[in-house]
Amino acid sequence: MTHRRYWVYFLLFVFNVICYLDRINMSVAGRSVAQEFALSPLQLGYLFSSFLWAYVVMMLPAGRLVDGYGAHRVAAIGAAFWSVAQMLTGLAIGFGTMLLARLGLGAGEAPTFPVSYRGVRDWAPATERGLAVGLIQAGTMFGPALSAPLVAWLIEATSWRWSFAITGAIGLIWVVVWLAFVSTPERTGWLPEPERQRILAQRHGGETLAGHDGIGYRGLLRSPSMWGLAVSQGCAVYSVYLYLSWLPNYLQTVRGLSIVNSGLFTSVPFLVGGAVIILTNWIGDAMLTPDTMRRGGRRIVVVGCLLLCSVGVAIPFVGSLTAVVVLTIFPVSFGGTASATNAALASDLLRSQGDAGRAFAFMVLGGNVFGLLAPIVTGYIVQITGSFSSAFVLAGMLSLIGAAVSFGFTRHTLGEDTPVAVGGMRAAE
Repeated sequence: MTHRRYWVYFLLFVFNVICYLDRINMSVAGRSVAQEFALSPLQLGYLFSSFLWAYVVMMLPAGRLVDGYGAHRVAAIGAAFWSVAQMLTGLAIGFGTMLLARLGLGAGEAPTFPVSYRGVRDWAPATERGLAVGLIQAGTMFGPALSAPLVAWLIEATSWRWSFAITGAIGLIWVVVWLAFVSTPERTGWLPEPERQRILAQRHGGETLAGHDGIGYRGLLRSPSMWGLAVSQGCAVYSVYLYLSWLPNYLQTVRGLSIVNSGLFTSVPFLVGGAVIILTNWIGDAMLTPDTMRRGGRRIVVVGCLLLCSVGVAIPFVGSLTAVVVLTIFPVSFGGTASATNAALASDLLRSQGDAGRAFAFMVLGGNVFGLLAPIVTGYIVQITGSFSSAFVLAGMLSLIGAAVSFGFTRHTLGEDTPVAVGGMRAAE
């Protein structure tokens, strides 16, 4: 049996790499931008998080677009939009114009995870679901790992402005390749027919799908599991965004590293995290039976990852740079792995294909509400206390809360409720 579907996983992996390349560009360039525009730590925190404002606002509409128009179309539109916004960031003339460009980046990136997770739902046999999510979301780790030193080098070799122009152009190249090669499994011509039939027969893994087109956001929000997925996702994503946004700045200002060295050291936990995501989800697929998956057994993996994520609370209490780098591996890699595994868990619990994009969107919305707060809250903490210590401790405590929420709430199916009727019609939104 062929495995050509892995090329789709690879392109979605690259999709996520580019997404995070464009996000971390601001993190690495932050000090240079702050010096040129005379920005305070609080203003810099707002710039770090500003793309998430539009990202969060557009998340639920993006989920609906993915369900309505297909992951393959929305992926190309979103990537083209955010890549242009990334290039425009390099033309900013002050805080206000840079803020607008970052909002454009967030709006374009809003479909990224609904596209990725719906892509897995469409292309992966159920027993391969965790591995597929792991391979794709490893891009969120390898993206910062590879791009932090790349962007640092670009800034040193050219300027922070050119770094935004070049990274934005990379996204436009991806759009051209994606449009040329990818559609749905039913319509992709280069997919061998036996593999196509396997995907179509096994992608729901024996799940009993609901006999309707979806219950929409109102129905999904009646499920405790939907809220458990959203809150635990938020607790995991908070840690990832704290380190994604502030780790280069922390290494430069507190540990005294140069821009290039801070980029290199920032890449370490994200590089390890990419491997951890793939390995953990591969093991999860191997250990869980289809029946255990349908009953939400994958939440145990999520809980374990969030417990390991909390190790970051020890960072303020170590003195050596080596110990700092080792400790950052835990919140970055296991926070990212918890986020990826949560997506596979959501797919395990889904019983309505028509709700897939919206369920993933709401889960990601929960994650990014917390993610939006992480850079801002950290900026306030640093400005008020003059230290990052409380910021690391707060992230660790949230990880413990997320573990408890995941264990207690993500036990029920999604999408089996009777649709809500309003005036004889389904209230899907």
